Amino acid sequence: GAATSPTVMTESVLITAAIEATEGRDVAVIDLPGAFLNASMDEVVHMVLRGKLAELMVKFAPQIYRKYVTMGAKGEPMLYVTLQKALYGCLRSALLFYLKLVADLEGQGFRINPYDPCVANKMTGGAQMTLTFHVDDIKISHIDADKVTECIYWFKGIYGSNVRVSRGTTHDYLGMMLSYSNRQVRISMADYVKKVLDGFIEDIHGTAATPAGENLFQVRSENERLKLDEGRAQCFHSTVAQLLFVTMRCRRDIQTAVAFLTTRVKEPDEDDWAKLKRVLKYLHGTVYLSLTLDASDMTLMRWWVDASFATHPDYRSHTGAVLSLGKGGVISMSRKQ
Repeated sequence: GAATSPTVMTESVLITAAIEATEGRDVAVIDLPGAFLNASMDEVVHMVLRGKLAELMVKFAPQIYRKYVTMGAKGEPMLYVTLQKALYGCLRSALLFYLKLVADLEGQGFRINPYDPCVANKMTGGAQMTLTFHVDDIKISHIDADKVTECIYWFKGIYGSNVRVSRGTTHDYLGMMLSYSNRQVRISMADYVKKVLDGFIEDIHGTAATPAGENLFQVRSENERLKLDEGRAQCFHSTVAQLLFVTMRCRRDIQTAVAFLTTRVKEPDEDDWAKLKRVLKYLHGTVYLSLTLDASDMTLMRWWVDASFATHPDYRSHTGAVLSLGKGGVISMSRKQ
């Protein structure tokens, strides 16, 4: 069977956010502290506690643990224990918690979405309640704020009163800022973009009007191009990965440029470096740009699909597509064929 827990798809977060905004739902985000410890281990896992940890266990319950303490080769106390609860760091802990969460939700009448195992829906008070969950980070929505409150208290009854709760119209969820107003939701990642710009090994000055120029897909021949040194090549790789993370969520405007740069991470050259810096200059001037979504017509999904033939250096083509439920793209892709 599966060894790791599924997590909510980004597309699911965006689609549900658009629906929540259009329907005027009340939205809350909660974080379950010590979530894994609520799930029991389903296999035998031994763990060794050394030094201070072993001493703390003896202080906590000397009548239980003192007789099991041994001394290591370096004279430090050691205590071998068997885990009863899922512990952070164990491979199966997230999965065990997920299985418990799903069982609890189904016991409350929720139905798991067949297309995303981390989305759950339930009809209550004559309207739909929707949950999306990424391990212990959960987004709850319903048209009636009291129903959301009831759900939060239900979670507190299981996971304790220390459940962290975000109410209102703005939420930080999975690295994205979700701001609901006027039947729309704005999704931004300004702090993350600033972190990318600040972490780049060169200072980014000035701005660019667009993320890429007409030469985006043009590549010099092998004997003409100047490859980057190891330090800048590593920086190129890590920065492109960071940009891929943000473009998959809310910065669709840089998606085509980033899609090309991901094909260049193996042996980037000076031209690739210049193209990356152009994207960063564009971001420098548009840090606070957000993706605005709504689902104004739930009966109609609009797809825009196009392809550019043999546009890559190896004569592969490039495909782009966007799905909208009204305003903004809830699903967007740009990739080499």
